[in-house]
Amino acid sequence: MRAVNDNQTTLVEVNEEESMLGSLSVNEWLNFYLQYFPTKTEARDFIEACEQQVPPNNTAKILMHQAQRLISLSDDILEIRPHTDSLRLLFLLMCAENIAKLHDGFTGEGHSRNYVRKFFKDFLSDNDKQGLGAGFRDNSASAHLLPTLGLDRAVDMLYEIRCDVVHEGEFWSFAFHDGTMSMVNTDPDVIADITFDSLRDIVVRGSINATRSKLTASK
Repeated sequence: MRAVNDNQTTLVEVNEEESMLGSLSVNEWLNFYLQYFPTKTEARDFIEACEQQVPPNNTAKILMHQAQRLISLSDDILEIRPHTDSLRLLFLLMCAENIAKLHDGFTGEGHSRNYVRKFFKDFLSDNDKQGLGAGFRDNSASAHLLPTLGLDRAVDMLYEIRCDVVHEGEFWSFAFHDGTMSMVNTDPDVIADITFDSLRDIVVRGSINATRSKLTASK
């Protein structure tokens, strides 16, 4: 069985995973997605539209499933390793990369950074792009008046943190806003004004936008 977040994962392979892992009930999907829709009816309609898809035209269904699975893994880390924002971030960026690759029908190897960038560029609302770009301030000696990073630099910074976790095993040195106060980090040298939960919500909303675009395309 291949990992669902493998860089070479294709829709065929994910469909094989689907049959082995089984599927949650509509109510279980609803528990995860409900808060991101104005009404319960709209959330249920979204989920049911995805669930009605069948291979090979079931990209939206796969995207909806993958986002829930990978974001939930990030949530689970909080229970077993609290205060490890970088480790939880890894799963958010795995989700972003996986969603962008599956949406694009990518079947090759690598290009992880490009697809993470693509996710945040293509699937975020303007408000979420602005919120993420304003969520970190440059605290380096060369910066003047603590400017915000902006979207592109923020995404690249988050990807570098992800690489430190994957390649160096360093998952304890970065912290997001804790809900009470901003966090000053030294590597990278930034002040985090955004909470981890806010970033999580941005990734979920982006995943929903990607899924919706595939639902629209399949009509």
